[in-house]
Amino acid sequence: MFDWFDELKASVETGIASGIEAGFKALGESFNNGIGEWFQVPEPAEPYRLIRRFDPAVDRTINQDGITLEQNSWKIESYGEKKILLFEIAEPSMSECLLMCEAEVKTADLCKPAKLTLSAKNSAGWIWHRYEAVQGTTTWHTCKVPFHYKREKLSDSVSVSIEFESGGVFWLRNLKILQAAVKPDSA
Repeated sequence: MFDWFDELKASVETGIASGIEAGFKALGESFNNGIGEWFQVPEPAEPYRLIRRFDPAVDRTINQDGITLEQNSWKIESYGEKKILLFEIAEPSMSECLLMCEAEVKTADLCKPAKLTLSAKNSAGWIWHRYEAVQGTTTWHTCKVPFHYKREKLSDSVSVSIEFESGGVFWLRNLKILQAAVKPDSA
């Protein structure tokens, strides 16, 4: 008796479901075509070259709280969630390039990750960053943090920091900033 109503209801539900699916698909495409580019790091067009090396015996970190020198490394201690700004580097010479923060790190007693972070601000004040997270207790190993820099979208300096999500110890040595041109077809 009410078959027409059940058919109408099923038709409306199907239309709504396909509309929602199409909406999510459009949103995903918009993300990939717009803001998604910020989260992707293109391929380098050439080998990375060194633009800055930091040495514990010579270079003082911007923040000093909880930082000591130990066997030619920075020993960074935190008792909770904390961001420690280590260095800022001047604007890269290229208007668009890939930066690579490379360092040897070891950690002790990190319940939650600590992140070696490379970041820059855009003109609106938003901070764009890339990081390599380390958790627990580890021996010396190399961390690499790639960053896609575009002068017209970011501020004139790039910062290196350690971001703790919990207490623990983070050692850092052989900290380098490398640079490479962006491969034209991947930008």
